[in-house]
Amino acid sequence: MFYFFATFSPTPFCKSRHVTRGHLHSPSDVTSHQLAKRQRSPTWASRKNKFTPTRQDSPKTLSFDTVLYKVLAEHIETFIAQRETDGKGLPKFVVKELRGYLRCGVLQYGFLRTKCKACDFERAVSFSHKGRGFCPSCCGKRMVGKAYHLIDNVLLDAPYRQWVLSLPIPLRFWMATNKKLTSKVHQIASKEITTYYTCVAKYKGNKNPLPGSITFIQRFGSACNLNTHFHLVALEGVYAQPHTEEAIPKFSAFEPPTDQEVCDVVEKIATKTIKFLRKKGYLQEEGEEVLRPDLDQLFQDHPGMTEAMAASIQSKIAFGERAGEKVRRVGSGFGYEEETPLVKGTQCATINGFNLHAKVGVAAFARDRLLQLIKYVTRPPISNQRLSRRENGDLLYELKTPWSDGTTAILLSPEELCEKVAALVPPPNSHLTRYSGVFSSHSKWRDKVVPCPEKRTGFCPDGGADRKKVKNHRWAKLLARTFKVDVGTCPKCGEDMEIMGAVQDPAEVQRYLRHVGKKEHPPPIAAARYVQAELAYDDCAYEDTFTE
Repeated sequence: MFYFFATFSPTPFCKSRHVTRGHLHSPSDVTSHQLAKRQRSPTWASRKNKFTPTRQDSPKTLSFDTVLYKVLAEHIETFIAQRETDGKGLPKFVVKELRGYLRCGVLQYGFLRTKCKACDFERAVSFSHKGRGFCPSCCGKRMVGKAYHLIDNVLLDAPYRQWVLSLPIPLRFWMATNKKLTSKVHQIASKEITTYYTCVAKYKGNKNPLPGSITFIQRFGSACNLNTHFHLVALEGVYAQPHTEEAIPKFSAFEPPTDQEVCDVVEKIATKTIKFLRKKGYLQEEGEEVLRPDLDQLFQDHPGMTEAMAASIQSKIAFGERAGEKVRRVGSGFGYEEETPLVKGTQCATINGFNLHAKVGVAAFARDRLLQLIKYVTRPPISNQRLSRRENGDLLYELKTPWSDGTTAILLSPEELCEKVAALVPPPNSHLTRYSGVFSSHSKWRDKVVPCPEKRTGFCPDGGADRKKVKNHRWAKLLARTFKVDVGTCPKCGEDMEIMGAVQDPAEVQRYLRHVGKKEHPPPIAAARYVQAELAYDDCAYEDTFTE
């Protein structure tokens, strides 16, 4: 579940946890007008139905009214059981993520009961399962928390440029199953882009430049497929290292890179990456791929997950009746040795399957556009708005932009969607955001250039800057920023909502929901359906036994 900065107290409808009263927002002084309004307000006991739907209860955003939720609720247990029957069971973290999604945002699994201090207005706020794989709600929360933290506390008013590096299809699979390889490829790409800015700075007379960038590792594509690639947001310029450590570095902005400079950068990234892959045995000297590269122990123990990820990267199907068939056309591999960079568009080049795009730039002081860019690179992998169901049961997932061959959507069966969703769940302890240069925590100049160096992601309960006390962002504030729904403020009188208790016991949850006229039971989740296989008899042995 998610966290609130609050303490709770026991209430008639909360017997599962003893808590103390608290606030979703900082308490304020009660004015005489508010006190008079409270005295005129009838008690909660005299009101019959004071429950008001939150965003989870709205018909437009109800989590279990989406196509994704309904499909997973109907087929996910069957998908998990089939993989276990085949001897290719899914890892525990994937099963936990899939089942946790079906409990996310559902009031029947528990909620916080909140009440207005002035007019006794009540509402219930459901729990989140804090997923990091594909849940649109949880990933949306992480998107907003990361974006506003970077905008408010890290990224200063300077020009920025987005460098998007796409990788060859075999390398995507190797990186998705090997965290060390991902780190090494990111190190090569980040270093080459940083070297480009360093060379430009030295050409202009800056002998000790200080570049900076933040890399966001995305593991998904627009077709609900596994596609590991990098979005690197770099300063469009460098800082000049001062002569003394007490002085503040001075920033110098640069012009956007030319097409030729982008070609040079992507060629260096491809050359060094391929050289490293040959050294580690992923590629042969002739450029052929090794069939069985090293995998993390987690994926060696779960070959079913490995097959699902490999098929997702190639836009193929791994299990079921259509196993091995393509969802769409597969791209090229590592190309050939003498290949030269090919300009694919303005500030975009490709070579040996490596594609580098650097067209998107953000001017200084354009904070709204920078916020939009950060949200884009940290967005959830699946969009509920683009997923629909046909009359025959097939699922239509629309592409964000049409492909060059005219494809606008892909078709998946429910079992195939479960397979694609499972492949998108990142392994534990894999960092998807990485800081380089002056933004790195190891840089001694970070405190000089970052607007709020003492701030960390989230908030400190006592208002200090102790890193060990920093908690996650307040969910109420993220809801207000994302969905314009302020669950911490009363919609009637505008006063603060007070947390009355955390209701988690199933009997108490049902009693409360029954009292306010809501459904007592959660949406049904279908049990696993097993298919009876044909029995293979040994005809010869059967005839001999019958003859005797």
